[in-house]
Amino acid sequence: MDSMFLNRLGAAFLLSGVCVWVCYATSSAVVPHTAPAKPAFSLPALDNKPIAPFMAHADAQRGDALVHQVCTNCHAVNDGASDGVGPNLSGVVGRPIAGLSGYSYSQALKAQHGHIWSDQALSDWLTAPARFAPGTRMSLVGLPDAAQRADIIAYLRTLGESDVPAPPASPGVTP
Repeated sequence: MDSMFLNRLGAAFLLSGVCVWVCYATSSAVVPHTAPAKPAFSLPALDNKPIAPFMAHADAQRGDALVHQVCTNCHAVNDGASDGVGPNLSGVVGRPIAGLSGYSYSQALKAQHGHIWSDQALSDWLTAPARFAPGTRMSLVGLPDAAQRADIIAYLRTLGESDVPAPPASPGVTP
């Protein structure tokens, strides 16, 4: 190695360091180091609220529209229809979790087997499926609005045969 090569190598490292410093100084001057005043988006609340007060004011027709907007891309809702990407939702209220024969549930939902899809369980599921059953294959992030969840559950109660009685109205409790 000759001295000219070493000089060029040293100059290359020095010039690279100066370029990195100039880029950092320029970006620091242009982009402030402060957090935004208002977040760009918010995540659903992490607490599961009781759904009973909202069920007293639930509307199955609004739920029908929401189910067809949110759920029917993956789920069938007609009695006797074959499963889609997700299991058929007909008769889901009162059915055991992961209890539909012939559908291949994720291990996360199979771990919930033995529990029933009650109004509260459906609400907790719809709030955040990944929190209800970590490792689930359901791609829905969640529905943070309890009134929308209640509307969906009210509609699901109208599907198929369900032996589960409607929840009693809670007098004096408003959502």
